[in-house]
Amino acid sequence: MDLPEKIGVTGEGFPHSKPFLKALALLLILGAGLLVVYSSPLKGYLSNIRELNDTLARMGMVAPLFYTLGVFILVACGFPRLFLCPLGGMAFGLFWGLVLSQLGTLLGAYVQFLFIRWCGQSLALRRWPALSSWAHLFKDRGVPVIILLRQVPIPGIFGNVILALMQVRNVDFLVGTAIGILPEAVPSTMIGRGIVQQSFAKSFGYITGAIALFLVIWLISGFYVRSARRTMMVSDTDGELYGREKGKT
Repeated sequence: MDLPEKIGVTGEGFPHSKPFLKALALLLILGAGLLVVYSSPLKGYLSNIRELNDTLARMGMVAPLFYTLGVFILVACGFPRLFLCPLGGMAFGLFWGLVLSQLGTLLGAYVQFLFIRWCGQSLALRRWPALSSWAHLFKDRGVPVIILLRQVPIPGIFGNVILALMQVRNVDFLVGTAIGILPEAVPSTMIGRGIVQQSFAKSFGYITGAIALFLVIWLISGFYVRSARRTMMVSDTDGELYGREKGKT
């Protein structure tokens, strides 16, 4: 997987790709998909999913443990976490689906972070050199920046590489990641829960709320990264001017 140059901090714009258009496109795609399901024989599969939910409930702690373990392994191997959250919402409901997916994601991300820190930094930099600029952009800002970094629309492995290069403390990584992965996990889990609702109206309501949350997250994260980039550019410019003045003296 290549890291697009356009997400480098020296690029012209932050890669939020017009959040309102993204949100509208996502809503239209999911809404059209729901309409097809509820107006076709595919609707019968929703009953099967609800029966599966009942079966999982009768399994006690076994099903949640297997789901959490599966999320942990997949995230540690680099699988996108947001594809797993809807499965949790479908199988375990909004609350427990969110809790279980969060736990598995946090553990998987932490293992990946430790691996990169201990033996993979040089390899990651050779593979994705632009990440060193991101590490410089976010350095020395503590837990809040870890939270906001998790909102940036880049694969999770890139975020873990950046945090490994920043040499953040383990406790800061865990706290910041636990909070930072929550905002996008909530609407993703809502989408999964919405799919198994009894009617198209309820399903579309869940999904509309989820897309609205995504839009807010995209806007806030885009604003922060642009602000942080401007701050870094001003700081670098001031540093260069100071160096020139010092050289003259």
